[in-house]
Amino acid sequence: MKIGVLTFLHVANFGANLQATSTYYYLKNQGHTPIFINYTSYQVEITNKISQLKKKLLNRSISIQTLEHEKFIKEQIKNQTRNVHTCSQVFEVIKEEGIEAVIIGSDAVAQHWPLFSTLKLGKHRPFWIEPLQQERRFPNPFWGVGFSDKIPTAMMSVSSQNSKYPIFTKSVLKRIAKQIDTMTYISVRDAWTKDMMLAAQPSKSIEVTPDPVFALNYNLGDLIPSENDIRRKFELPEKYVLIGLRSQVYTYEELDKMNELLKSEGKECVAFNIDGVYAYKHPFKYEIKLPLNPLDWFGLIKYASAYIGSNMHPIVSSLTNGVPCFSIDNWGIVDFWGKKKISKSSKVYDVLSQYGLTDYWCSIENGKCNTTVEEIIEKLHNFPTDIVKQISIKRVNVYKNMMERIISSFEKE
Repeated sequence: MKIGVLTFLHVANFGANLQATSTYYYLKNQGHTPIFINYTSYQVEITNKISQLKKKLLNRSISIQTLEHEKFIKEQIKNQTRNVHTCSQVFEVIKEEGIEAVIIGSDAVAQHWPLFSTLKLGKHRPFWIEPLQQERRFPNPFWGVGFSDKIPTAMMSVSSQNSKYPIFTKSVLKRIAKQIDTMTYISVRDAWTKDMMLAAQPSKSIEVTPDPVFALNYNLGDLIPSENDIRRKFELPEKYVLIGLRSQVYTYEELDKMNELLKSEGKECVAFNIDGVYAYKHPFKYEIKLPLNPLDWFGLIKYASAYIGSNMHPIVSSLTNGVPCFSIDNWGIVDFWGKKKISKSSKVYDVLSQYGLTDYWCSIENGKCNTTVEEIIEKLHNFPTDIVKQISIKRVNVYKNMMERIISSFEKE
């Protein structure tokens, strides 16, 4: 079967690249022909062109890491459509390519942000409204608009990125309900997104299923670098702990204390990139240099003694490999003043809750983390590695069952 995949493909993000690659190889290994639909809205297209023009005028080059992401996607995902920018164009390319069914997801593709939900307090201005891309507002092709009523379409482990569904209007909920009723199958990545879907359509069957990165080892096999390859390439110490922070949530002095405590256990802290740039100062002897291939990024986590830091996919990559981890979480709904309101709206909190590991999580409040480095290291000492590995095996089986149900739903149409 020729199956179209609609997700965030051409983004400079390790997790997005890996989840798309995992889906590509699953479909290919099962004898299907995956083809990724290159959709971006005109708004995003224009924004990207303006950004490139600014860099050209200021004599600045595109970052080497951004180029590495683009190279990776081109090498790994061979089948891609031409660029399209509207719902009607997505349907046109589906017909042109002879696509027989479409998978939407994974990633944060099921978003909707009402205008005032993006009202924020600013440091240099009283308040501001965050600009909204069409990709982040219903309706758009990521909701199947324009084609899901004409061709079998499934939503796979989608996420709402903690969209504020409690303040959706009845009209929006009604239109979302009509749209998701056209899907042959729906699963979501987190409980918050499930509740959002059920708020629109209470009678719909919605499963919570794993992100495709949980199945990366299964889907890619020998394409993932070996431990010897990783150690040789990056010249790492025998035991290393990856520290991946999006900002200076710990001071230089606190990170130095973390480094010394781990050294006393025979481990070395390694500064690890999770967002394309290093956004914090550190005293560590080791730092992973850029550019960094996404599969090497995954391999670095897979063979680490532990991971401490932000973002979801480093935590997912740690859990699926049984690597001790502690989340310093930047996700979740915040109020106008920037204070975290609902922990369960965080996709990282949700993932850890499925393992019974919510005490291996702390939120960032006002740019800082209140959990001490001593507390984090103590938690890592007690990390239930064997239990985590057992749960991860079950999660991969849930993933396999999900994919089988998706394909089966297509064949019934």
